Amino acid sequence: MEARLSGDICEFTQHVVKACALDSASIFLCDRMGDKPQLSYLYHTGISEEVKHIYHSNAVFHDDPFTDPRLQERPDRVDDDGVLAGSDMRVGNIAQVSGRYWQFMYHYGIDVVGASTRRLMPGVYSTIGFHRKRATKHRGSVPMAQLDQLAPRLQDMVASHMLRDLLDRANGLSTFRSSYFRRTDAASATPLSKREQEVTDLVCEGKLNKEIAFITGLSEYTVENHLRRIYAKLSIHNRSSLVALMRR
Repeated sequence: MEARLSGDICEFTQHVVKACALDSASIFLCDRMGDKPQLSYLYHTGISEEVKHIYHSNAVFHDDPFTDPRLQERPDRVDDDGVLAGSDMRVGNIAQVSGRYWQFMYHYGIDVVGASTRRLMPGVYSTIGFHRKRATKHRGSVPMAQLDQLAPRLQDMVASHMLRDLLDRANGLSTFRSSYFRRTDAASATPLSKREQEVTDLVCEGKLNKEIAFITGLSEYTVENHLRRIYAKLSIHNRSSLVALMRR
């Protein structure tokens, strides 16, 4: 699949390619956690449809050294999303394993300048590959110091885009809020008892008092008393307010 990145990211990628005397760049996500790696294209400039198709359909990305956990999980790489040059000895150390990748690049006349790989979590990477065409006559070498400065900025833009995209999806914002914000000052200042939390959870599941009583082994009267105490602790007045509060 290929996701869409915002226009400003596409334009900045093209700027990086031009400013650093490159011919192409590829932005993609790679999941190398399981037995079957997965690939998601985000944006390409200067890359043919044939190259994209073969790289994916023939699983060449399985052998991409720039998303190889043996390289990217090294202590010196975990927090480094600067450009790792294709000529770097750390890449060369896994060259035999990634031989099919290099054969693919040679076949299509692509010189791999390097790649910026940001570790999103162990085995999951945001990668930006930078290339030149062997058939093209270039003036001078690639300004690697400049590329090393621009690549993390581009990674930041991609990460911000992905976060906004996730927040826009169903339950994205509510999940974000529940993970990073307190529900309310009242909820944090006056914690519920274990029984009150159990009743609260059942209310949020849509259970009626009669059902809660059956599940917990309490009487309906006791359930109602628990709810009154819960409402008082959280400074709310009814069931719907409780559900809304718990889902923030």
